[in-house]
Amino acid sequence: EEQADGQEAARPAEPTPPPPAREFAFGGPIELQDVFLPAQLRPQSYPESAEVLPPGAFSVRAVVDWTNHLAQTDRYLFDGESVSTVLKLRYAPWQRVEVGIDVPYTNRFDGTLDPFIEDVEQALDQEVQARFELPQSNWTALAVRDDGSRTLRMLDSDGAGDISLRSKFALARKAELGFDAALVASLGLPSGGDTMGGQGVSPGLALHAQLPFETVNLFGGGAMQYYSDATEQQFRLAPWRWMSYVGAEWRPGHSWFGLLAEYQVYGPLARVDAPLTHLSHYYAGGFRFYLPGRTTLETTVVENFGAIENRNSSDVSFHFALGWRFGN
Repeated sequence: EEQADGQEAARPAEPTPPPPAREFAFGGPIELQDVFLPAQLRPQSYPESAEVLPPGAFSVRAVVDWTNHLAQTDRYLFDGESVSTVLKLRYAPWQRVEVGIDVPYTNRFDGTLDPFIEDVEQALDQEVQARFELPQSNWTALAVRDDGSRTLRMLDSDGAGDISLRSKFALARKAELGFDAALVASLGLPSGGDTMGGQGVSPGLALHAQLPFETVNLFGGGAMQYYSDATEQQFRLAPWRWMSYVGAEWRPGHSWFGLLAEYQVYGPLARVDAPLTHLSHYYAGGFRFYLPGRTTLETTVVENFGAIENRNSSDVSFHFALGWRFGN
Protein backbone atom coordinates (compact mmCIF):
# COMPACT_ATOMS: atom_id res chain seq x y z
CA GLU A 1 0.00 0.00 0.00
CA GLU A 2 2.89 2.39 0.78
CA GLN A 3 4.43 1.62 -2.62
CA ALA A 4 1.14 2.47 -4.34
CA ASP A 5 0.97 5.74 -2.46
CA GLY A 6 4.51 6.57 -3.61
CA GLN A 7 3.69 5.81 -7.21
CA GLU A 8 0.62 8.03 -6.96
CA ALA A 9 2.71 10.87 -5.55
CA ALA A 10 5.32 10.50 -8.28
CA ARG A 11 2.81 10.68 -11.13
CA PRO A 12 3.56 13.78 -13.24
CA ALA A 13 1.02 16.58 -13.23
CA GLU A 14 -1.34 16.90 -16.16
CA PRO A 15 0.00 19.38 -18.77
CA THR A 16 -1.65 22.77 -18.81
CA PRO A 17 -3.83 23.11 -21.92
CA PRO A 18 -2.70 25.86 -24.29
CA PRO A 19 -4.80 29.05 -24.35
CA PRO A 20 -7.49 29.02 -27.03
CA ALA A 21 -6.38 30.51 -30.33
CA ARG A 22 -7.81 33.90 -31.18
CA GLU A 23 -10.71 33.52 -33.60
CA PHE A 24 -9.94 34.65 -37.13
CA ALA A 25 -12.74 36.99 -38.10
CA PHE A 26 -14.07 38.77 -41.17
CA GLY A 27 -15.82 42.12 -41.34
CA GLY A 28 -18.68 41.21 -43.70
CA PRO A 29 -19.66 43.00 -46.92
CA ILE A 30 -19.05 46.61 -47.88
CA GLU A 31 -22.08 48.50 -46.56
CA LEU A 32 -22.82 50.29 -49.82
CA GLN A 33 -25.98 52.38 -49.83
CA ASP A 34 -27.34 53.97 -53.01
CA VAL A 35 -26.47 57.66 -52.61
CA PHE A 36 -27.46 58.76 -56.14
CA LEU A 37 -29.12 62.18 -55.73
CA PRO A 38 -32.78 61.13 -56.21
CA ALA A 39 -32.13 58.01 -54.09
CA GLN A 40 -31.24 60.36 -51.23
CA LEU A 41 -34.92 61.33 -51.06
CA ARG A 42 -35.69 58.14 -49.08
CA PRO A 43 -33.79 55.59 -46.92
CA GLN A 44 -32.13 52.87 -49.00
CA SER A 45 -31.33 49.27 -48.06
CA TYR A 46 -27.70 48.12 -47.96
CA PRO A 47 -25.56 45.00 -47.37
CA GLU A 48 -24.39 44.20 -43.86
CA SER A 49 -22.71 41.42 -41.93
CA ALA A 50 -24.72 38.26 -41.29
CA GLU A 51 -22.87 37.88 -38.00
CA VAL A 52 -24.61 39.16 -34.85
CA LEU A 53 -22.70 40.80 -32.00
CA PRO A 54 -22.25 38.65 -28.87
CA PRO A 55 -24.56 39.48 -25.92
CA GLY A 56 -23.54 42.69 -24.17
CA ALA A 57 -21.36 43.94 -27.05
CA PHE A 58 -21.73 47.43 -28.52
CA SER A 59 -20.43 48.83 -31.81
CA VAL A 60 -20.05 52.28 -33.36
CA ARG A 61 -19.53 52.74 -37.08
CA ALA A 62 -19.15 55.89 -39.19
CA VAL A 63 -19.68 55.49 -42.94
CA VAL A 64 -18.85 58.27 -45.41
CA ASP A 65 -19.50 58.36 -49.17
CA TRP A 66 -17.98 61.20 -51.21
CA THR A 67 -19.85 60.93 -54.49
CA ASN A 68 -19.78 62.57 -57.90
CA HIS A 69 -23.10 62.59 -59.78
CA LEU A 70 -23.71 63.05 -63.50
CA ALA A 71 -26.89 61.73 -65.11
CA GLN A 72 -28.62 63.50 -67.99
CA THR A 73 -31.63 62.75 -70.19
CA ASP A 74 -34.29 64.91 -71.86
CA ARG A 75 -36.29 64.74 -68.61
CA TYR A 76 -33.69 65.29 -65.89
CA LEU A 77 -30.19 66.43 -65.02
CA PHE A 78 -28.42 65.41 -61.80
CA ASP A 79 -24.99 67.03 -61.74
CA GLY A 80 -23.00 67.75 -58.58
CA GLU A 81 -21.39 66.12 -55.59
CA SER A 82 -22.43 65.00 -52.14
CA VAL A 83 -20.88 63.70 -48.94
CA SER A 84 -23.22 61.28 -47.18
CA THR A 85 -22.35 60.36 -43.60
CA VAL A 86 -24.15 57.74 -41.51
CA LEU A 87 -23.49 57.06 -37.83
CA LYS A 88 -24.46 53.46 -37.03
CA LEU A 89 -24.92 52.34 -33.43
CA ARG A 90 -25.50 48.67 -32.56
CA TYR A 91 -26.08 46.75 -29.32
CA ALA A 92 -26.74 43.05 -28.60
CA PRO A 93 -29.08 42.66 -25.59
CA TRP A 94 -29.47 38.87 -25.93
CA GLN A 95 -28.12 35.85 -27.78
CA ARG A 96 -28.81 36.03 -31.52
CA VAL A 97 -30.38 39.52 -31.28
CA GLU A 98 -28.94 42.90 -32.23
CA VAL A 99 -30.67 46.30 -32.26
CA GLY A 100 -29.50 49.66 -33.52
CA ILE A 101 -30.07 52.99 -35.18
CA ASP A 102 -28.71 54.73 -38.30
CA VAL A 103 -28.39 58.53 -38.18
CA PRO A 104 -27.64 60.07 -41.63
CA TYR A 105 -26.41 63.52 -42.59
CA THR A 106 -25.77 64.73 -46.15
CA ASN A 107 -23.93 67.68 -47.64
CA ARG A 108 -24.64 68.57 -51.31
CA PHE A 109 -22.45 70.95 -53.29
CA ASP A 110 -21.12 71.76 -56.76
CA GLY A 111 -17.96 69.73 -56.18
CA THR A 112 -14.28 69.47 -57.04
CA LEU A 113 -13.89 66.02 -58.63
CA ASP A 114 -14.82 66.88 -62.24
CA PRO A 115 -11.28 67.70 -63.49
CA PHE A 116 -9.88 64.48 -61.98
CA ILE A 117 -12.66 62.33 -63.47
CA GLU A 118 -12.26 63.95 -66.90
CA ASP A 119 -8.53 63.16 -66.84
CA VAL A 120 -9.25 59.52 -65.95
CA GLU A 121 -11.92 59.16 -68.66
CA GLN A 122 -9.60 60.63 -71.29
CA ALA A 123 -6.75 58.35 -70.20
CA LEU A 124 -9.05 55.31 -70.52
CA ASP A 125 -10.68 56.60 -73.72
CA GLN A 126 -14.07 56.35 -72.00
CA GLU A 127 -15.30 59.95 -72.16
CA VAL A 128 -18.88 60.65 -71.07
CA GLN A 129 -19.97 63.30 -73.57
CA ALA A 130 -22.17 65.23 -71.12
CA ARG A 131 -19.27 65.68 -68.70
CA PHE A 132 -17.22 67.56 -71.27
CA GLU A 133 -20.16 69.65 -72.48
CA LEU A 134 -21.42 70.80 -69.07
CA PRO A 135 -19.55 73.31 -66.90
CA GLN A 136 -17.15 71.87 -64.34
CA SER A 137 -18.03 72.05 -60.65
CA ASN A 138 -21.69 72.65 -61.42
CA TRP A 139 -24.78 71.94 -59.31
CA THR A 140 -28.07 71.04 -61.00
CA ALA A 141 -30.63 68.55 -59.67
CA LEU A 142 -33.80 68.95 -61.70
CA ALA A 143 -36.51 66.78 -63.26
CA VAL A 144 -39.19 68.04 -65.67
CA ARG A 145 -42.15 66.82 -67.70
CA ASP A 146 -42.29 66.82 -71.49
CA ASP A 147 -43.90 70.27 -71.42
CA GLY A 148 -41.01 71.64 -69.34
CA SER A 149 -42.92 71.94 -66.06
CA ARG A 150 -40.82 70.98 -63.07
CA THR A 151 -41.44 67.80 -61.04
CA LEU A 152 -38.38 67.85 -58.78
CA ARG A 153 -35.74 70.32 -57.69
CA MET A 154 -33.02 69.51 -55.15
CA LEU A 155 -30.90 72.33 -53.73
CA ASP A 156 -27.19 72.25 -52.94
CA SER A 157 -27.68 72.22 -49.20
CA ASP A 158 -26.96 70.04 -46.20
CA GLY A 159 -29.12 68.44 -43.55
CA ALA A 160 -30.16 65.35 -41.63
CA GLY A 161 -31.89 62.46 -43.37
CA ASP A 162 -34.50 59.98 -42.14
CA ILE A 163 -33.19 57.97 -39.20
CA SER A 164 -33.61 54.21 -39.36
CA LEU A 165 -34.35 51.85 -36.46
CA ARG A 166 -32.93 48.37 -37.01
CA SER A 167 -33.03 44.88 -35.51
CA LYS A 168 -31.13 41.76 -36.54
CA PHE A 169 -31.82 38.10 -35.67
CA ALA A 170 -29.30 35.32 -36.29
CA LEU A 171 -30.88 32.44 -38.23
CA ALA A 172 -27.61 30.47 -38.38
CA ARG A 173 -24.21 30.87 -36.77
CA LYS A 174 -20.78 29.82 -37.97
CA ALA A 175 -19.97 28.04 -34.69
CA GLU A 176 -22.98 25.77 -35.16
CA LEU A 177 -23.50 25.31 -38.90
CA GLY A 178 -20.33 26.65 -40.51
CA PHE A 179 -21.99 29.77 -41.96
CA ASP A 180 -23.84 32.86 -40.76
CA ALA A 181 -27.31 33.97 -41.80
CA ALA A 182 -29.40 36.79 -40.37
CA LEU A 183 -32.73 38.49 -40.90
CA VAL A 184 -32.77 42.29 -40.58
CA ALA A 185 -35.88 44.43 -40.08
CA SER A 186 -35.65 48.22 -40.44
CA LEU A 187 -37.99 51.18 -40.07
CA GLY A 188 -37.17 54.58 -41.56
CA LEU A 189 -38.84 57.48 -39.73
CA PRO A 190 -39.73 60.90 -41.26
CA SER A 191 -37.04 62.95 -39.51
CA GLY A 192 -35.17 64.36 -42.52
CA GLY A 193 -35.22 67.85 -43.92
CA ASP A 194 -36.53 69.02 -47.29
CA THR A 195 -35.48 66.53 -50.04
CA MET A 196 -33.50 64.67 -47.34
CA GLY A 197 -36.36 62.32 -46.39
CA GLY A 198 -40.06 61.66 -46.80
CA GLN A 199 -43.23 62.36 -44.84
CA GLY A 200 -44.03 58.69 -44.31
CA VAL A 201 -42.38 55.59 -42.90
CA SER A 202 -40.01 53.25 -44.76
CA PRO A 203 -40.11 49.67 -43.43
CA GLY A 204 -37.68 47.12 -44.84
CA LEU A 205 -36.75 43.46 -44.55
CA ALA A 206 -33.40 41.90 -45.54
CA LEU A 207 -31.69 38.51 -45.52
CA HIS A 208 -27.88 38.31 -45.33
CA ALA A 209 -25.56 35.28 -45.41
CA GLN A 210 -21.81 34.67 -45.36
CA LEU A 211 -19.69 31.55 -45.75
CA PRO A 212 -16.19 31.87 -44.26
CA PHE A 213 -13.24 29.71 -45.28
CA GLU A 214 -9.69 29.85 -43.93
CA THR A 215 -8.76 33.20 -45.49
CA VAL A 216 -11.78 33.95 -47.72
CA ASN A 217 -15.29 35.06 -46.82
CA LEU A 218 -18.10 34.82 -49.38
CA PHE A 219 -21.21 36.89 -48.77
CA GLY A 220 -24.52 37.76 -50.39
CA GLY A 221 -28.07 38.76 -49.66
CA GLY A 222 -31.07 40.81 -50.60
CA ALA A 223 -33.56 43.31 -49.22
CA MET A 224 -36.91 44.93 -49.92
CA GLN A 225 -37.86 48.47 -48.87
CA TYR A 226 -41.33 50.03 -48.87
CA TYR A 227 -42.11 53.77 -48.91
CA SER A 228 -45.51 54.86 -47.60
CA ASP A 229 -44.77 58.30 -49.07
CA ALA A 230 -43.51 57.67 -52.60
CA THR A 231 -43.92 61.17 -54.03
CA GLU A 232 -41.43 64.01 -53.56
CA GLN A 233 -42.74 67.36 -54.79
CA GLN A 234 -44.34 66.03 -58.01
CA PHE A 235 -41.72 63.36 -58.67
CA ARG A 236 -43.05 59.79 -58.48
CA LEU A 237 -40.69 57.37 -56.74
CA ALA A 238 -41.21 53.61 -56.81
CA PRO A 239 -43.14 52.60 -53.65
CA TRP A 240 -41.19 49.32 -53.45
CA ARG A 241 -37.47 48.95 -54.10
CA TRP A 242 -35.37 45.81 -53.82
CA MET A 243 -31.61 45.32 -53.57
CA SER A 244 -29.34 42.31 -53.99
CA TYR A 245 -25.57 41.83 -53.71
CA VAL A 246 -22.72 39.29 -53.82
CA GLY A 247 -19.06 39.66 -52.93
CA ALA A 248 -15.98 38.32 -51.23
CA GLU A 249 -13.16 39.30 -48.89
CA TRP A 250 -9.69 37.77 -48.97
CA ARG A 251 -7.33 38.12 -46.02
CA PRO A 252 -4.08 36.68 -47.43
CA GLY A 253 -2.09 34.71 -44.86
CA HIS A 254 -4.40 35.78 -42.01
CA SER A 255 -2.99 39.28 -42.47
CA TRP A 256 -4.13 42.52 -40.88
CA PHE A 257 -5.82 43.67 -44.08
CA GLY A 258 -8.41 42.29 -46.44
CA LEU A 259 -9.13 42.76 -50.15
CA LEU A 260 -12.82 43.38 -50.92
CA ALA A 261 -14.90 43.06 -54.08
CA GLU A 262 -18.66 43.49 -54.36
CA TYR A 263 -21.40 43.74 -56.99
CA GLN A 264 -24.73 45.31 -56.06
CA VAL A 265 -27.97 45.87 -57.99
CA TYR A 266 -31.04 47.91 -57.06
CA GLY A 267 -34.55 47.73 -58.43
CA PRO A 268 -36.15 50.71 -60.21
CA LEU A 269 -35.87 54.01 -58.33
CA ALA A 270 -38.87 55.76 -59.88
CA ARG A 271 -42.15 55.12 -61.70
CA VAL A 272 -41.34 57.70 -64.38
CA ASP A 273 -38.42 59.04 -66.39
CA ALA A 274 -36.55 56.10 -67.91
CA PRO A 275 -33.90 54.90 -67.21
CA LEU A 276 -34.78 55.64 -63.56
CA THR A 277 -37.35 52.89 -64.14
CA HIS A 278 -34.52 50.40 -64.87
CA LEU A 279 -32.09 48.52 -62.61
CA SER A 280 -29.09 50.34 -61.09
CA HIS A 281 -25.74 48.52 -60.97
CA TYR A 282 -22.75 49.25 -58.72
CA TYR A 283 -19.31 47.66 -58.58
CA ALA A 284 -16.94 48.18 -55.65
CA GLY A 285 -13.42 47.18 -54.68
CA GLY A 286 -11.03 48.18 -51.95
CA PHE A 287 -9.36 47.38 -48.66
CA ARG A 288 -10.31 46.68 -45.06
CA PHE A 289 -7.71 47.17 -42.32
CA TYR A 290 -7.98 45.31 -39.01
CA LEU A 291 -6.40 47.64 -36.46
CA PRO A 292 -5.70 47.23 -32.72
CA GLY A 293 -8.49 47.80 -30.23
CA ARG A 294 -11.18 46.03 -32.30
CA THR A 295 -11.03 48.83 -34.85
CA THR A 296 -11.60 48.45 -38.60
CA LEU A 297 -11.01 50.93 -41.43
CA GLU A 298 -12.37 50.54 -44.97
CA THR A 299 -11.39 52.44 -48.12
CA THR A 300 -13.17 51.45 -51.32
CA VAL A 301 -14.10 52.88 -54.72
CA VAL A 302 -17.62 52.45 -56.12
CA GLU A 303 -18.35 52.76 -59.85
CA ASN A 304 -21.30 52.24 -62.16
CA PHE A 305 -19.00 51.75 -65.22
CA GLY A 306 -21.89 52.28 -67.65
CA ALA A 307 -21.58 48.74 -68.98
CA ILE A 308 -25.36 48.40 -68.72
CA GLU A 309 -26.76 51.87 -67.88
CA ASN A 310 -25.16 54.76 -66.03
CA ARG A 311 -27.85 57.47 -66.11
CA ASN A 312 -29.76 56.03 -63.14
CA SER A 313 -26.90 55.80 -60.63
CA SER A 314 -24.12 57.89 -59.15
CA ASP A 315 -20.95 58.18 -61.24
CA VAL A 316 -18.13 57.42 -58.82
CA SER A 317 -18.02 57.27 -55.05
CA PHE A 318 -15.18 57.06 -52.55
CA HIS A 319 -16.43 55.00 -49.63
CA PHE A 320 -14.85 55.12 -46.16
CA ALA A 321 -15.90 53.36 -42.98
CA LEU A 322 -14.41 53.39 -39.47
CA GLY A 323 -15.75 51.02 -36.84
CA TRP A 324 -15.17 50.16 -33.19
CA ARG A 325 -16.48 47.29 -31.06
CA PHE A 326 -16.75 47.33 -27.28
CA GLY A 327 -17.67 44.77 -24.66
CA ASN A 328 -17.65 41.04 -25.39
